[in-house]
Amino acid sequence: MNSPFRNYLLARAVPALVAAAVITFSANHAVIVGQIVFIAYGFVLAPLFVWAAFSNSFTTAVRRSFLAIGLTSLAAAAVTAVTIGQGLIAFTLTIGIWAAISGLLELFAGWSSTNKDQTREMLLLGALTAVLGLVEAVVPLNDVYAVGLFGAYAAIVAVFSAIAGFSGSSATPAPTKEG
Repeated sequence: MNSPFRNYLLARAVPALVAAAVITFSANHAVIVGQIVFIAYGFVLAPLFVWAAFSNSFTTAVRRSFLAIGLTSLAAAAVTAVTIGQGLIAFTLTIGIWAAISGLLELFAGWSSTNKDQTREMLLLGALTAVLGLVEAVVPLNDVYAVGLFGAYAAIVAVFSAIAGFSGSSATPAPTKEG
């Protein structure tokens, strides 16, 4: 895995870790807490995807997908900011639609990528995000479950991205014996 992609994964882990920690350690799992955390998460995630699109040697399809994810994250954070305090339905629909679109775009990016290591990471993160979208948008949830589900998603993204980013097994070739 090339270094810029590893850096992107490590950078992606940071806002996910912060979102997961805030939700996990907050005694209040009201929708307003989830909305505030998602607004911050979306506004940080958007430029991260734009940066990743241009700092990696992606194919055109992957670059466009990452740019679209960045725009989708920005739009979802803005919609959440406008609808803050509007209740559970606004929260679950916004998160659900954002996650479904972003997940499908990242699945497409993984499918379009020519790098096996990047493909694996994109497909797994895309599938995880798409599943979040499906559950948030379709399954009737109460405040605690809706916000907690987003927190659990963020925790999984943080751990997976950090492990994938720190993993050097595919980044460095095995030493060879000369003799």
